[in-house]
Amino acid sequence: MYFTSINRCMNFGGIFLSSKYSYLKKIPAIWIPKTCIINKQSTVTTIKSQLAKHNLSFPIIAKPDIGERGKSVAKISCLKDLASYCQHTKYQTIILQQYIDYPIELGVLFYRDNDGIGKITSIGLKKFCTITGNGKSTLGKLVVKNPRISVRKKELKSKFSNQWDKILKKGESILIEPIGNHNLGTMFLNGNYRYSTDMLDWINSVASKIPNFDYGRFDLRIKNWDSFKNRTGIKILEINGVNSEPIHIYSPKFGLINAYRELFTHMRIIQRLSSNKIDTPTVSINNFLRAIVDFKNKKEQHALSITI
Repeated sequence: MYFTSINRCMNFGGIFLSSKYSYLKKIPAIWIPKTCIINKQSTVTTIKSQLAKHNLSFPIIAKPDIGERGKSVAKISCLKDLASYCQHTKYQTIILQQYIDYPIELGVLFYRDNDGIGKITSIGLKKFCTITGNGKSTLGKLVVKNPRISVRKKELKSKFSNQWDKILKKGESILIEPIGNHNLGTMFLNGNYRYSTDMLDWINSVASKIPNFDYGRFDLRIKNWDSFKNRTGIKILEINGVNSEPIHIYSPKFGLINAYRELFTHMRIIQRLSSNKIDTPTVSINNFLRAIVDFKNKKEQHALSITI
């Protein structure tokens, strides 16, 4: 558990059972969407009160405060759907977040080396899943033919019930999924060529606001590629810890061997950072094993009581 000596702002270095909301709160408000947190047992009255308090209006994004792999992230369009989401989710604590419609979404992996110098090691671009018509096939048939989303046929048929049997005109496009999640059909692309000193300077300045933060991925939406230079039109959707992957490796053209090489490189970075913190306490084996059980059983409500 050497990795638990880094990212002291997160439970277990951010590998699991770590509250996303707790470290989003440390970021200056200008860089994050309007955000609040509710309990899944919250009444409709309480939910309405929280939305009003934080000036949140639909559509919004709902997601688990302690979750992984983008599970249970949803775009919600009305109070009725939000109440239904709360009823059916297995997660106890839910983040409600302003939906940001900036056109570019990316994941930037950042760390501070043992000399305290900030570095960017990965930039992953997210291409949202879109279906384009051919003038012959219905939306339903096009979904079935798409290997990235065909497994979601039942869910998507319900979501697009009014368009499912409609033949799409040639060139007509429908955005299937507005959430940048690989599991929902979003394609991850290699964006390392988009690196700039402006990007690094901006992330350096933001990361410095999070005490004891060493390593993680910033998931962002930006208005355009001048946003880092102009310091405007940037929103941080969430920050992940040592469980962060360099998502550019999932680019279809990246190659399996190169992907493993990148993963091992980042493992070595985490190891070096941890080795430099030999005087920093790590999690006991008992707490670590207990956390694994809690994580497996999705006992999110217990996570907040675990201390490092």
